[in-house]
Amino acid sequence: MNTLNSNLKKPRKGLLGSWDMVVGPGMSFQETWICLIPTLLATVLIPIYAIINHFGWNIWQLLIMAFLAFDLVGGAIVNVSETTKCWHHSPQHNWRYHYGFIAIHLHPFLVAWLYGGSWPEATIAYGYLLIATPLILFVPCRLQKSIAITLYLGGLVLSHYLFQGIEGMGWFLPVYFLKLFVSYLPEDSNRSL
Repeated sequence: MNTLNSNLKKPRKGLLGSWDMVVGPGMSFQETWICLIPTLLATVLIPIYAIINHFGWNIWQLLIMAFLAFDLVGGAIVNVSETTKCWHHSPQHNWRYHYGFIAIHLHPFLVAWLYGGSWPEATIAYGYLLIATPLILFVPCRLQKSIAITLYLGGLVLSHYLFQGIEGMGWFLPVYFLKLFVSYLPEDSNRSL
């Protein structure tokens, strides 16, 4: 058993406990701010970019885009932090937990529905995510990062063709796949040594 996972703290009670369930209990002040500052910037700047460029999004589209930016940019950063990696890859979280985490990321369908994307493109992006996930989860830990990067590069190729007709969405699929393939799924191989 690795020492990092054996020293895991338990989540706190209340609202802070909800935060602990997402980022892992015991996240330091420095880790928290390293994660929050760019996340909050993206949450504000992406909708502002849409307004400045006259995309014509209504208030709900702007708010949902802010949520997507918060979730994806924040997730891409927080999921590689030591605290979060240790929490999500602790012995209590098995492959079903990880696959469930991936499966709830229905974001491509939200983009298709609210921003004029196509349902087939959303299905391709989400299908790629679901098919690629076990290719990362079920290989030895020492290979997971390499497989994740390879699949992320495949996601970048897909992102060149999918959702490109939607103004302001050039960032969406690259960050979506970065969060899930590269930041979240691979276990830290240094902890299994």
